[in-house]
Amino acid sequence: MSEESDLYAVLEVAPHACGAVIEAAFVVLREMTARDPSDNAVSRLVALNRAHAVLGDPDRRARYDRERH
Repeated sequence: MSEESDLYAVLEVAPHACGAVIEAAFVVLREMTARDPSDNAVSRLVALNRAHAVLGDPDRRARYDRERH
């Protein structure tokens, strides 16, 4: 599984991370990326938002975890 397809890697958290850790990681990474002047910042923000949308929702996260294995 590539880093881009592993939502935990995108948010730089462990698969057993609690919701609060996922939320905190998303906020920090989003702010850092929003200030990034590089060309890939927009695609990074898209990936962060996608990962947060899935991992931040308990039902979607459970489904993702089942499909991940």
